[in-house]
Amino acid sequence: MKKKILVIEDEDNIRQDIAKILSMQGYEIFQAENGREGINLAFTHIPDLIISDIMMPELDGYAVLEELQKSPSTNTIPFIFLSAKSSRNDVREGMNLGADDYITKPFDFDELIEAVNKRLEKAENTVKKFSTKYEALAESLRHYMPHEIRTPINVILGLSDFLRKNYDQTNYKEARDILLNINESAKRLQRLFENYLFYANLELIATDTKEVEKLRSKQTPLAEYLLRDIVVYSAGNAGRTNDIELELEEGSIAVPENYFMKMIEEVLDNAYKFSERGKPIKIQSNTLRGYYFIHITDYGRGMTKEQIDNIAAYVQFERRIYEQQGAGLGLAIVKRITKLVGGDLIVKSEPNIFTTVSLKLPLAKNIEEL
Repeated sequence: MKKKILVIEDEDNIRQDIAKILSMQGYEIFQAENGREGINLAFTHIPDLIISDIMMPELDGYAVLEELQKSPSTNTIPFIFLSAKSSRNDVREGMNLGADDYITKPFDFDELIEAVNKRLEKAENTVKKFSTKYEALAESLRHYMPHEIRTPINVILGLSDFLRKNYDQTNYKEARDILLNINESAKRLQRLFENYLFYANLELIATDTKEVEKLRSKQTPLAEYLLRDIVVYSAGNAGRTNDIELELEEGSIAVPENYFMKMIEEVLDNAYKFSERGKPIKIQSNTLRGYYFIHITDYGRGMTKEQIDNIAAYVQFERRIYEQQGAGLGLAIVKRITKLVGGDLIVKSEPNIFTTVSLKLPLAKNIEEL
């Protein structure tokens, strides 16, 4: 199937020459003589690539790009600006809006063809990469999510039914152990659904710029005290109090308190889960260039570079080798939160040696700069 290209240009000769040359390259071409017509054609035909002039009647190229960026059906279309405007500020403005390339007039047609081919190839590779990740996600969901739901439900139903039928013959210790198992399974199921809903809500927030701005306006003062409290409490519950090593600097961060707590809890849960009792877990924090860094290191299973690159929701690694609980949502939630607040998640690891998860979070004093 031919790739579709939309050319938006108010100068008839230039537009028709571009259309002719690209048609000869095997592309299906749609033409618009102004920005408004270009937007209508983009929504009607959903082209694979758009070439647009900047200075045009009705709507200029910047306005066209901004309008198309608002719609899920057009916001991923590669966009090339074509204009006589060639100052550094013009180029920066176009790129900041999300343009993929910028070609100045007068231009060489070979240059245009090369840019078009390169952008289409890049877009196609992105689609292939996304499809591969989607297939991996679908595979993970098919294999592991039913297990994550069915296993605790079976435990709850099986043990509660046993206790119901054999209550009079069950001694106190046995009954207590059964109830503890039922309770742990219920908590496991509860956490799975809570994390699912939490992650889904983060994805919704990411699509709304106003919600993102609102989120970034909230703060956690004296983050080191809250961090210490979370570590001490969680380590006690995990039986890892003696393994903890703390070295914290003070800092107030531009992150909502509940989101900060969630990130720390999820990273620590992984550290407890994937390292043996008796091995140290180091938690360090420091401020640097407007950010508050938190480094959590465990000396357990570790991760490969490929696994680090593929951190995503519902993706677990080496499930067939290691029996583990969870849906792969923990680090995916942490990663999404750091991006939403204007920070970053950095993971360094060597298999069977160590894993360091670093959270880069904006300091509250720099909130106006974000």
